Amino acid sequence: MSAPETAAVMNALGGSDMARFVGGCVRNALLGKEVVDIDIATRHKPEEVMQKLREQNIKVIPTGIDHGTVTAVVNKKHFEITTLRHDVETDGRRATVAYTDDWLEDAKRRDFTMNTLLADDQGNIYDPTGDGLNDLRARRVVFVGAPEKRIAEDYLRILRLFRFHVFYGRGDIDSKALKACANAAGKIETLSKERITQEFFKILSADKPHEILNVMFEHNVLSQLNFQDYDAELMEHACEFQSRYSLGFIASRLLVLCAMNASNVKAAQTFLLVPKVFQKDMVAISNVLSLPDLDNDHAVKVAIYKYGRVPTAQALMIELANDRVMNGYAPKALDIVQNWDIPSFPISGQDLMDKGLKPSPELGAELDRLESEWIDSGFSNPT
Repeated sequence: MSAPETAAVMNALGGSDMARFVGGCVRNALLGKEVVDIDIATRHKPEEVMQKLREQNIKVIPTGIDHGTVTAVVNKKHFEITTLRHDVETDGRRATVAYTDDWLEDAKRRDFTMNTLLADDQGNIYDPTGDGLNDLRARRVVFVGAPEKRIAEDYLRILRLFRFHVFYGRGDIDSKALKACANAAGKIETLSKERITQEFFKILSADKPHEILNVMFEHNVLSQLNFQDYDAELMEHACEFQSRYSLGFIASRLLVLCAMNASNVKAAQTFLLVPKVFQKDMVAISNVLSLPDLDNDHAVKVAIYKYGRVPTAQALMIELANDRVMNGYAPKALDIVQNWDIPSFPISGQDLMDKGLKPSPELGAELDRLESEWIDSGFSNPT
């Protein structure tokens, strides 16, 4: 709030009666968590917002002006500013909105009570629904009003309930919210892969995703990803080791969710947009896991040489969770992953041609044989 960039934007928009911080930045500040994005709600119409910002020489981008949102940019810091709104029509994926100057009307269209909290530039807190502060203090993730209605407005809120609970909730999930989500779970399939993926990957990034995944699967929420051979205990322990060694990695967690099964990975892509880099990482991790062992220096170096540092480190996390690598060796293995200078194979095809071999499949086979011998020798330079 005291940052000059923030003050410039708020001053341009007027006093607390016209513009207030809203949503995540207020929630996180009150919880003592990091504030990344700053959202501002205002009574000004979008065109008025743009005019007031420009009058103060503040760059403004009409990022979502059709829905009442513009972005102010000051010294490369972004502020998303949205005019107070209420829903006119919704279909579970998108909404038609109309502007309002009523803070409560705007709060009523938001998802959870903890996200309705407002703050002015002096740090005064406003709780338009009267429930936001109490629910936040109790770490209750509760829908604003009837859960069924909020979910029908946007089916992504089903996944958002589980995501918010795993990051901000405490205790059991609100029973009314859970029942409503279970009843509407089939509607998730009507959403775009992009939106499903964004929320689901956030859930997977939690410290202990297995707990919330168990609840989701028990209530048939996104049951398409509840593979028969999925091992929730393995997920739990793999995440524990990732946390212990500061090696959190969504691709490896997704691989565990798919039980290291290529068919399951393919099936998951029916519902998720899995980035190509994730797909590549999962293949590499699987390849490392297929090696005979990872409990000695040479084996770890072979894995790094063939498949890379990150896949090797992630395979180690899964191996640890499977108890196939002794905990006592893990620090040394990870030190090798981080610090070993990966050598280059010192023989090329040109070297073999210089010795009389002609370009042919036989040359390639001989090169592979020599490389295998070099690797088996501990990467020693050939004589």
